[in-house]
Amino acid sequence: MDARDIALQHSAPVVTVPRYGGFTPLVENGHRFLVTGDGLWLEARRPWLYLRVPLVCQKSVPMPYGWVGRELSLSFGKIPRHLVIEFYRFALDRCPEECVGWIVWHAGSGEMRLVFPTEESTGCAHVRYRRPLLDEDEHLVVDLHSHGRLSAFFSTQDDRDDRGEFKIAGVIGNCDRGQCSTAFRLCANGLFLPLAFDETGLSGQTGGNDGYPSSCA
Repeated sequence: MDARDIALQHSAPVVTVPRYGGFTPLVENGHRFLVTGDGLWLEARRPWLYLRVPLVCQKSVPMPYGWVGRELSLSFGKIPRHLVIEFYRFALDRCPEECVGWIVWHAGSGEMRLVFPTEESTGCAHVRYRRPLLDEDEHLVVDLHSHGRLSAFFSTQDDRDDRGEFKIAGVIGNCDRGQCSTAFRLCANGLFLPLAFDETGLSGQTGGNDGYPSSCA
């Protein structure tokens, strides 16, 4: 086998789910694909995240494998609402220009903080910045940016920027009004899952129909 194929399959292996034996979730950080009796699933683990979600569902062809259920859990529970509000206030001062902020989580202490990356170029419809250097055991959890006077949504440029990463992305819009608009999603290596943001903060609950069923059954 080509050494490149070996490297690729080692970095993102394919695992068949046993039909009769027990299923062992991914323990190490990384991601893999699960072949089940009803389709293909993505399973991923990061220090702050565990995700298992169906990618392709099928019932036509009998497959001799077992089944798994959908799961999305965050090691810290919820993103504190006050950190999102802190970024919103910063975005108000920057309106109508866009701005960016990171919410990072320290795996050792469990603390979260808001970081403002160094911006290289900003305008009313763009922001470019340098990725900040994080302390040891710190991880990017939420990548935030504002939309100035525009509403909150994810653009095709956002889709390109977020592809290939595991993180939560958030947009704060309508910063010129009394009440802003928001949009949040989980980015999972090109898969985007909407997330709910309520009065207590941002949780690992999907918001609305994201197009991916809780199971393939």
